[in-house]
Amino acid sequence: YMIIGDSIGRGSGAEKKELTWFAQLEELLKAKFHNDYKRVSVVQSGATAFEGIYKLQHTEHQGSIDLIFLVFGENDRKYMTEQDFSYFYEMLLRKAKTKYPASEIITITESPLDNELFTNEIERISDHYHAKNVNMRDVFKKSGLADEQLTKDLIHPNGIGYKFYAEELFTVISSLTEANPAIASLVSPIHDAADFSMDRKSYARKMEGDFRYQNGFLKSSAKGSFLEYEFKGTFVGVNVLRSNEGGMLDVFIDGQYYTTLSTWWPFERKRALYAASGLPDGPHTIRFVVKGEQSLQSLLTYSSVSISSIIVPEKQ
Repeated sequence: YMIIGDSIGRGSGAEKKELTWFAQLEELLKAKFHNDYKRVSVVQSGATAFEGIYKLQHTEHQGSIDLIFLVFGENDRKYMTEQDFSYFYEMLLRKAKTKYPASEIITITESPLDNELFTNEIERISDHYHAKNVNMRDVFKKSGLADEQLTKDLIHPNGIGYKFYAEELFTVISSLTEANPAIASLVSPIHDAADFSMDRKSYARKMEGDFRYQNGFLKSSAKGSFLEYEFKGTFVGVNVLRSNEGGMLDVFIDGQYYTTLSTWWPFERKRALYAASGLPDGPHTIRFVVKGEQSLQSLLTYSSVSISSIIVPEKQ
């Protein structure tokens, strides 16, 4: 089976690896079905469904996959509207189902996700594709326990919280094996262009400041330095190197300020960050301007940003 997800997808918050939701679930399944289970994790703390698509697309095919868990939403709500999330969540589900057509899909509504606009989209897309939705926010509410008892930090479940995840998923999976219902299927998409693939574009048409090439990335620490790219399509992201010296980037699309991105992370990781979607389907420019500021989480007195390419719709 495969997990495509964020920090909850990777079991963050558990006191030890045996208490992650998937480890506890595997023990329950082994006790009932006497099988061994191979887990493939396509996960990244802080990831959005946008990054999930990109990671899945660049993950080697794993052969036969019987079951896929999708675990997103809590991070997505910080960066995009529910309409944007819905588009990428559907695209992710379709990518997963296209790559592994025989797989069942279980969508997990994460326990900390309290934005009903997002939870409704997860449920709507799940219903449309006959995927099985497990709403862990509802399960936590019905548990009778306080969030402080179920989580490490009011966001990530602890071992007790993940026990509820495992038990609820075990119940759903057991019912599927007994009732043998139709599995998730690739029906007509809800959103237009839901079958786009993502492409990388590394050529910057303009570059100013002290950007220097380092290990596949253009790196700068000088305020006001910028990279500008051209692209066509309705969405765009950026491949960056996040690290403990990562700084802030102002993003301008077609000359207008759009958002600010942080490239800080406690560990060095190559990341695919969402920048924008819902754009007119035409030519655009995107400019990344170094703010010369540290992230609020940074403990350093300096910062830098490292960019390798932008992420755009693949030419059809």
